[in-house]
Amino acid sequence: MDKRIIPHKVLVSGATGLVGSKVVELLENEISVSKIIVVGRTIPEFKSSKIEFHLFDFQDYSKIGNLFNGVYAVFCCVGTTIKKAGNIDNFRKVDFDIPVECARLCEKANVNSFIVLSSLGANSKSSNYYFQTKGEMEEYVSSFKIHKKAFFRPSILLGPRAEPRPLESITKNILHIFSFLMVGVLESFDQYLV
Repeated sequence: MDKRIIPHKVLVSGATGLVGSKVVELLENEISVSKIIVVGRTIPEFKSSKIEFHLFDFQDYSKIGNLFNGVYAVFCCVGTTIKKAGNIDNFRKVDFDIPVECARLCEKANVNSFIVLSSLGANSKSSNYYFQTKGEMEEYVSSFKIHKKAFFRPSILLGPRAEPRPLESITKNILHIFSFLMVGVLESFDQYLV
């Protein structure tokens, strides 16, 4: 191992989703990552000696506060839709409350980097509740004292999903035509791990 590389412990919330599972896959291959702490409501299918899973229902955050101690970077990849959540209150609990509570724990534990999945169009003044919530989350998370904060704002997320999304499938086919214009895949987390 390169002596200049200091292995870090990282934490991932939302690791079983489309984005989170890819993030974990990328982190598994990072030589600068020694341990990946995963917190979630469902047990992931990952098979890696680097992964340490903790079942958590995202209710009482004091139960997981100690998991943030000694963590260098936290990746918050949670996200849902209002339709899937059932109502706007349940949606907000996922897309606002979880990132904000994770940021609070990051600040308390002096975590160096906090990386959050947001959305293209995030704006606290938007008339669209989805974009408004994402914008409010970004503003609130930005107020915490964390050395590095980053918000990733993808548009439509393409990939295999457990539930069917017909409109998304139509959009995916249209976007495929213009895919040569859409470059921006994150292939390394180096900037957040040093």
